[in-house]
Amino acid sequence: MMNRFILQQGICILGKMSLCRSSAIVKSILFLFISFSLCTEAFADYYRVTASKGLNVRASANKNSEVLGQLPQGDVVDVISIENGWANINYNGWQGYVSVSYLTAVTSEGKATSSSQKESWNFFSWLFNSEGESAWFTGLKWIFFLGVAIFLVKIAFLIIVPMIAYGILLGIIFLLIGFIIKWIGWIEADTMWFIAKCGYCLGSLWGLLNSIFHFGGIINDAADSGSCSSSNNGNGLKCYSVTVDGCEYILTQDSQYSECYYTDQFGGKWSYDSQGFHRV
Repeated sequence: MMNRFILQQGICILGKMSLCRSSAIVKSILFLFISFSLCTEAFADYYRVTASKGLNVRASANKNSEVLGQLPQGDVVDVISIENGWANINYNGWQGYVSVSYLTAVTSEGKATSSSQKESWNFFSWLFNSEGESAWFTGLKWIFFLGVAIFLVKIAFLIIVPMIAYGILLGIIFLLIGFIIKWIGWIEADTMWFIAKCGYCLGSLWGLLNSIFHFGGIINDAADSGSCSSSNNGNGLKCYSVTVDGCEYILTQDSQYSECYYTDQFGGKWSYDSQGFHRV
């Protein structure tokens, strides 16, 4: 079973890996996947002493520090945190340290854990219960939770807004068509509104399918922290300054009659839609 020491080492590895990535989407997905795998793995707070001659409890995480006492073999202790091969425990009202080399993880009932036997785990209990956790771990799990929440909210926003926009647009078109048919006298008012509702539903479905088709771009936009500003050049063409992954691109409108196509200073082609700028 994964303990907190392994979790901390995994997060350090994650940090080093994320620095080597040039794409924001790759870093975001990598962070979310590995953080979730590390942070949601159940870990034991209870450990059994395996040292045959007893385990020394020391005043600090150092094998040469003062010995406060000794734990007998088979004794189960509640570990507060683990760092650098030393477990921090409460010993007779004192903060003590024991070597993790002589500890084995067990459940709160004192039964040894295995790959098929883990503690029951509840997300909200894990999130709001910080008892027995070190400060760095509590901070880490909240950073992880808020990061995932913000990422998912951005994705939901980028999906829902086009759905509503397309739904309203097609709903208005269908309402006008229904109004004309009603004015001719072929249908009643209730049918006209039913046609408008069908238009809204079809528009929302269109927006949803469009979001699914461009889901990769939505993920990229949600992960992208880029910014942009606009201006006009001497030819009446709009120019935008767009920052993506720390690199600034100056986008110039290809034609003053089109708001959709732009070219950056390197000759790269860009397109613009309701979700922002995208490389072509």
